[in-house]
Amino acid sequence: MKVSAIVTFLFIERPPHGFRYTGQSAWPRIHYLGNVSTSCRLRFREGIEAFDGDTVELEMEFLDDTTHEARMYEGMPFELYITDVKIAEGQILSLE
Repeated sequence: MKVSAIVTFLFIERPPHGFRYTGQSAWPRIHYLGNVSTSCRLRFREGIEAFDGDTVELEMEFLDDTTHEARMYEGMPFELYITDVKIAEGQILSLE
């Protein structure tokens, strides 16, 4: 399943060391529909990186697509977390 989404990374209180989201190795937890919470892989387009406060379009991958194929829909809002820290909010743009 190919999922495209628009994601806004939130400002998170941390030391000022230029934290950024980049590459294809970010695995936050995605929360949606009140009860779905699972890992997802963020795939940034080549040369794209995001800092706190940035909004980017990216693709998402899941280890097991079956749960998400039945529940996700275009326009669906979601939140991304690392541990218990909410790092971003987003919306599904398209599903293939």
